[in-house]
Amino acid sequence: MNELLVLDNVTVVDVRTGKLEPDQTVILERHRIFSIRPSKAAKYPRNADSVNGKGLYLIPGLWDMHVHLVFGDWFPDPKDISLPLFIANGVTGVRDMGSELHVVQDWRNQIAAGRLIGPRILTSGPMLDGPRPRFPSSVAIASPEDARHTVDDLKARGADFIKLQSLIPREAVLAIAEEAKKQGIAFEGHVPDAVRASEMSEAGMKSFEHLIGIFEGSSSAEDDFLKGNKTEGRFLATYDAVRAASLAALLAKNHTWQCPTLVWERGGNLLDVSDFSGDARIKYVPGPWKKKTWKRFTEEITQGYGTDDIATRKKFIEKELEVVRMLHQAGVPFVAGTDTPAGVHIFPGFSLHEELQRFVAAGFTPLEALQTATLNPARFFGMETQLGTVEEGKLADLVVLSGNPLEDISNTQKIAGVFVNGRYFSHPQIENMLRGVEAAARRRP
Repeated sequence: MNELLVLDNVTVVDVRTGKLEPDQTVILERHRIFSIRPSKAAKYPRNADSVNGKGLYLIPGLWDMHVHLVFGDWFPDPKDISLPLFIANGVTGVRDMGSELHVVQDWRNQIAAGRLIGPRILTSGPMLDGPRPRFPSSVAIASPEDARHTVDDLKARGADFIKLQSLIPREAVLAIAEEAKKQGIAFEGHVPDAVRASEMSEAGMKSFEHLIGIFEGSSSAEDDFLKGNKTEGRFLATYDAVRAASLAALLAKNHTWQCPTLVWERGGNLLDVSDFSGDARIKYVPGPWKKKTWKRFTEEITQGYGTDDIATRKKFIEKELEVVRMLHQAGVPFVAGTDTPAGVHIFPGFSLHEELQRFVAAGFTPLEALQTATLNPARFFGMETQLGTVEEGKLADLVVLSGNPLEDISNTQKIAGVFVNGRYFSHPQIENMLRGVEAAARRRP
């Protein structure tokens, strides 16, 4: 195999500054970026494999920072569905927020060895939840002793971080935070119902998902919400801008990351007035996902509406964008995640591009939105020397686009090619990959 791969005459997008560097030749050597030079001055062996990048834009590989890869028996065949859909959409890295640990670790080993095509994976393994967990791939936590034992066990088994769900009792939550710090492992996920967002930020929780805890902490009824009684209508009615600004300042000070999963939030709120039957992406979804799991999630979401009518829910979706804008302006850091494939309106890989568009709708510039899926995940994981930008020496996870994403963020969907750890997939190969997913989905009616 030729160890050099050359991408000629491409425009390199600097996701730190937003600067465009046209007519560059990027030379990859095995898994890394060997050099980036103006095409006029670039030198390389004539027999090197090359890709014509004329008129194309090169960005770092994208990350989906909230996925579930192997969710009990809820999503059969994820290896044939989710993994190729990520790659076909330029998603070269994922943060797995609740899965069967041993299966995901096996996939990761196969991907690293080149036997399986898929993204880089960092995983929590199973989620920690209350005494009666709502979802598969969960560990029941009833006491501080359970909490400490589970943190120790997951660390020993090679989990990359600890994922919290909503129902963990208060004393056990505090024990998780204490034990995770002692073990040197990050804890991330839902702000549990029994604690405040401010407490979790101060305790060192690394990220909050779905804006859970934000509306509670921005409300004059926060004490009441600790007992339950949460509805979006009540969040709207009791929202206090002063409290919200105070919480934002605390999150910024503590560098508590936010992964708001805005497409998931919008889709869940509009579930009963949405029709996805004509969506072109449905062909990539196996029958059991649609007939069993999406039905389960639909029931879960619908029961959670309480008394909120559609007008209230639409107002809440807009308020979420306003709150994300406020947090962003306050200096709170963000990453992009979708909660794929947990919902009727979420499609592995595809939905990340929608998520970036939602960030722009919330007031982010296209560059800032792009950073939530490139530079920011690298910073989040402490991997900025390896990933997150197109620079010499970095790992060759890259996406070639036929449109400028800084002009229009929806251009991230115009994928001309993907480099996964130095391995190149051309547009025809990606189309073939998608046909393979479609066939795999048809095999499970």
